[in-house]
Amino acid sequence: MTLQRAALWAIVFAASVYLLVAGRGLLLPFVLGIVLWYMIDALADAFEHPRFGHWQLPRWLALIAAVCVMSGLVWVVGRTIGRNVTAVAAASPTYERKLQLLINQAAGMVGMEQAPTLGELFDRISLADTLGSLATAVASLVSVAGIVLIYAGFLFVEQIRFRRKLAIMLGSSAQQARVQAVLDRIDRDIRVYIRIKTTLAAATSALAYVVMMSVRVDFAAFWAVMVFFFYYIPTVGSILAIAAPAVLTLLQFDTLTPFLVVLLVFGTIQIVTANVIEPAIMGRTLNLSPLVVIVSLVLWGTIWGVVGMFLCVPITVVALIVLAQFETTRPLAVMLSADGRIPQSEVMPVR
Repeated sequence: MTLQRAALWAIVFAASVYLLVAGRGLLLPFVLGIVLWYMIDALADAFEHPRFGHWQLPRWLALIAAVCVMSGLVWVVGRTIGRNVTAVAAASPTYERKLQLLINQAAGMVGMEQAPTLGELFDRISLADTLGSLATAVASLVSVAGIVLIYAGFLFVEQIRFRRKLAIMLGSSAQQARVQAVLDRIDRDIRVYIRIKTTLAAATSALAYVVMMSVRVDFAAFWAVMVFFFYYIPTVGSILAIAAPAVLTLLQFDTLTPFLVVLLVFGTIQIVTANVIEPAIMGRTLNLSPLVVIVSLVLWGTIWGVVGMFLCVPITVVALIVLAQFETTRPLAVMLSADGRIPQSEVMPVR
């Protein structure tokens, strides 16, 4: 790659990042609409063409069933979070006092005369303020829910005409075959990723709830829901899923036994699930470099916040598959991959 071409790619990358940041308010609702449309469509496909059994639903009934299931899940999650956020925020001063006491005890054990305060450690950001910021983020998400639903609805309408438009736009059957092969590969990989992640997230969340309830941790249902969502965030999510319930348990109880139970038992479950079971099931489907996943997490988290963290892996998968189809961008796809083996479409890539 020549220096001139490298400079051009750097300019394109910088301009793209700037546009993504500057247009965040306009792009995020549309991106969330695409995510909602895709999840409902994938769920409808599962209802329409079940893996087990010979029964089959009509497409319109499968869509209605998928919408009902998604609405029910959103209602259950929203109800659980809504019931517990206020209680967690109200209890946060008590947890802060206990945390400060633990800091004082730790400082005394290491011989420090003056223990640092929570304000000094966290730059004067209290737990209540953090929860308030989280509530504000949730409220902003709810405020754009209407436009997200509108986008998702129009995407379903557009889906009917998309293949016809694609055929007219591409013209030759060879071009159509190339593009369709890429789209099929993207769809297959993303669906595998979502299916495996959702199954393991649900199992991990259920086990977390059982472990926390066994030692009577406060707000066990709330933290189990948080564990479910944390699982979708690569690497950092696993750490948060272990640390958040464990720290809460340490602050709630006067003995270390419940803390050790949550930390060791649930920590083991989370680590084994994320680092042993998931790679074994996922196999070589995604083939992303771990370093690329971390960089993608930081990049998209910086650009789009929490939403970017959730979407960083699917976005990177799409980028890898698309970049692998062109000679000029294939080296970039190789760099994104874990072992240098990049996905190939069923036809020759476009040059």
